[in-house]
Amino acid sequence: MALDACVRCRCIQDGKAKPHPFPAMLSFDESGEPFLEGDPTEEQWEAHDEWVAESCEHGGYLVAEALGNITKISRLREFLEHLQGTPGPRFPLLLESVVYNGTHTGDWVSANQSVQLLKEVNVVLQSSDILTASEREFFQTIKRLCEASIETGNPIMF
Repeated sequence: MALDACVRCRCIQDGKAKPHPFPAMLSFDESGEPFLEGDPTEEQWEAHDEWVAESCEHGGYLVAEALGNITKISRLREFLEHLQGTPGPRFPLLLESVVYNGTHTGDWVSANQSVQLLKEVNVVLQSSDILTASEREFFQTIKRLCEASIETGNPIMF
């Protein structure tokens, strides 16, 4: 079991993707995920899924990262809880939206929240002298996801 995260590119939303096989059915959910409206057949879903994967040079995703297994995420959560001070730095988005569980899926951090998340990540990265290589890599990965989210206006999806 592991935690993965991604940020969709804007190619589909901006009309830069190759033509969709069923443009009248194409829509986007609140996370920015393209889906088919109406009552699509199994064949239409298969064609849609193939199209998404080949829709642009990014395959629909600007950034897609494996963040770590359940044990690594648990250790990162403990690290952040110990790093928090009173009244020192706080990491509400990191703790409540990213590392709260090592296997959460189907949720996201909005592009607006990504701005605050990036601030939290930058505070942690300023503590580079106490970060292990694995911790540094994790927070640099979250930073890339935040920057992609801010750039595209799309959420970080887990």
